[in-house]
Amino acid sequence: MYIVVNNNQSTVDLMKSYKPYILVLIVLLITAGVAYFVFRNFNNRDGIEAVSGKVLERVVSTTTYPTGYVAKNIAIPASPPDGYIKYENKKYGFSYYRSPQATIKEFDEGGGAMTIVQENIKNVRGLQIFIIPYKEKTISEERFRLDVPSGVRKNVEKTFIGLPQVEAVTFNSYDEFLGETREVWFIYNGHLYEITTFKGVGDWFAPLLQTWRFLN
Repeated sequence: MYIVVNNNQSTVDLMKSYKPYILVLIVLLITAGVAYFVFRNFNNRDGIEAVSGKVLERVVSTTTYPTGYVAKNIAIPASPPDGYIKYENKKYGFSYYRSPQATIKEFDEGGGAMTIVQENIKNVRGLQIFIIPYKEKTISEERFRLDVPSGVRKNVEKTFIGLPQVEAVTFNSYDEFLGETREVWFIYNGHLYEITTFKGVGDWFAPLLQTWRFLN
């Protein structure tokens, strides 16, 4: 993984206080979708517990994939699946395609930082893209620990994302609110991108990242 130096402390502090709550928002919204699904299928629920974080964990983690699944596939640019809708962010110069069921919200955090949340309640899926100004060419250990207080980083693999291709790193981590997560981090055009989703992302995450394009 990339290792080097410190960065802008004021933005770091803002990010540390804000990021977990955006992720919690995803959990709450997705849990609501799970609750609806369980209620609708109550008579056929096969012993599923009362709706809670445990139910959410079961839903998003039912399928596991071998180490390298996401890393290997996101390095292969591809056309969007049929029916996907383009999301374009001109401020940061990138685009990708999302499913028509997913919605996107942007949160301007000031200081050049932004959080982008994509959520799909119907299919119980969500991801977050955190973007922050970053002058270094490598991602420091200190930067990682500031943004991931748990310090968990497993199954680390280098890969590439987008067109033109940019080097990225993928790894499994842990968040105190969400449990185990899957992360894709990279540096582009003076910004650090941190893409976070749930562990057990299935086959929807890689096709989405395969449509990633840089605009400038």
